[in-house]
Amino acid sequence: MQEKITRREFIKSSTAMAISASMFLVGCGGGGSSSSNTNPSPITPSPVVTPNPNKDKKRVLVYFLLGGGNDSFNMLVPTNTSSYNEYKTSRSNLAIDKADLLALNGFVDSNNKTFGLHPSMSKVQELFNNKKLSFISNIGPLNEVTTKANYLANKASIPLGLMSHADQIKHWQTSIPNKRTNIGWFGRLSDEFQANKNPLDISMNMSLSGTNILQNGENSKEYSLTKDGSVGLSVKQTVSNPAIKQLNDALLEGFDNILNKNYSDSFEKTYMQTTQHAQTHHEKFDAATKNINISHSFTNYDSRTDIKFTALDKDIGSQFKMIAKAIKAADTLGMKKQTFFVHYYGWDHHDELLNNHKRMLEVASNALGDFQASLEELDVAKDVITFVGSDFGRSLSSNGNGTDHAWGGNVLVMGDEVEGGKVFGTYPSLQLGSSIDIGGGVLIPSLSTDEMFAELSLWYGVDKSKLSDYFPNLAKFYDVNANSKPIGFTS
Repeated sequence: MQEKITRREFIKSSTAMAISASMFLVGCGGGGSSSSNTNPSPITPSPVVTPNPNKDKKRVLVYFLLGGGNDSFNMLVPTNTSSYNEYKTSRSNLAIDKADLLALNGFVDSNNKTFGLHPSMSKVQELFNNKKLSFISNIGPLNEVTTKANYLANKASIPLGLMSHADQIKHWQTSIPNKRTNIGWFGRLSDEFQANKNPLDISMNMSLSGTNILQNGENSKEYSLTKDGSVGLSVKQTVSNPAIKQLNDALLEGFDNILNKNYSDSFEKTYMQTTQHAQTHHEKFDAATKNINISHSFTNYDSRTDIKFTALDKDIGSQFKMIAKAIKAADTLGMKKQTFFVHYYGWDHHDELLNNHKRMLEVASNALGDFQASLEELDVAKDVITFVGSDFGRSLSSNGNGTDHAWGGNVLVMGDEVEGGKVFGTYPSLQLGSSIDIGGGVLIPSLSTDEMFAELSLWYGVDKSKLSDYFPNLAKFYDVNANSKPIGFTS
């Protein structure tokens, strides 16, 4: 039996709170004399701010980023005759046979379009048909509402570095596409909801993909996990071999001596304090999650011979399994709010699109289906919304054996509190040269990331009055005083 040693107390810390009061003197005359204002100026009442009822509710957001640019018009395909014919013509040698598409039952959009899914996405099909998942169509970073005429006349304000990986993947994490910033949307959430975090407490932002912009705030950052959990020193306490026990005891004593030593050098002191915090976080996280078991079987690719899956492909499901455990442990960790980030890279399919896309969409679909099933098993599904982003959509036209960088694309949202079984937004015409095609099948988005992220923020607990602080361009797409939601995909 393996037990993990709890370090002796590393740090003796205290929290000091300073309370200040401001006093305002009203109606005092000068020179010590009293005065009476018979014509007082009218007082403009402060606007009434209605607190978000979700502010104190348990809420979890999981961001699944498909790095490289997902060809999402081969992921979600129109199946009514006229729209499919446009798709087949535009996509030419990359078009998927209509008979192979997975039917999305019971949904017809306002333009009488019906839809099917890439044949690799059977678990997403099941989630959609069970109303646990929806799509958001033709979305992307926007500085302002953009028309084809303005774009072609160079009169449109467009995102910095449009169609470049470095910029677009950043915009999908910040939703501030008119400037380059390293402060991400989840980072801003943690700056608000974990503003007074003690250094010994774990960040509410947890990453399965290391350091990232999304979870970087002004005063906060991510806590990195692996598919196996937190990272720290663990030593066997109970072993049958006396020599190994002696070695473990020596390792433990040496580690404690290093951590508890007084350091005079400021760099050494800071480094060791960071190490102490990391070890404390590891022990807290490990203790909170080690006894959480999930009986649902996540998809295993080791026995597959028809497709060669990469090491990353095989790890994605395990990463989502660890996220499910961390969500279940939220109460033990003292967290009402959490965010998670998974970066699945490799979607830049300029070549061999059909084969690579087939493999990766299967991995993504299985991971989402298995994750949702595990959340339901752990009885935490009602607290979680999972959503997908990608650098950009890809060109409708083929470059011969793949597609090139584009702009608008389709994404998905999943969870018990998602209005499932729908396609939100306007699924565009896929005819080359359409009113939003700026060349080669590059489509101008009809929805901005601001609208999607603002709605998720409202569900999470952000007050409407603060949305413009999170998303400075939001007012160009959505009236924060409106009673309606930005898109309408949350319950």
